[in-house]
Amino acid sequence: MGTSFILLLVLIVSILATKYVSNKIDPPYVPPSEEEQQELARKAKAAAAAFAFLAAKGRDPEIDSKVK
Repeated sequence: MGTSFILLLVLIVSILATKYVSNKIDPPYVPPSEEEQQELARKAKAAAAAFAFLAAKGRDPEIDSKVK
């Protein structure tokens, strides 16, 4: 009877330890708050504007003629 109780405790502790370690390795998904979503949208717009500026600057024939 004592051995089965100890084995049951070991099983429970091992399950809890496995859950703890798995949460440390790959934490559960927490959706971003409204403020974080707005910040991500602002960053995406800034990145798109910077990319468009650099792409347009790269196609400027005046710049190409200066390089050659």
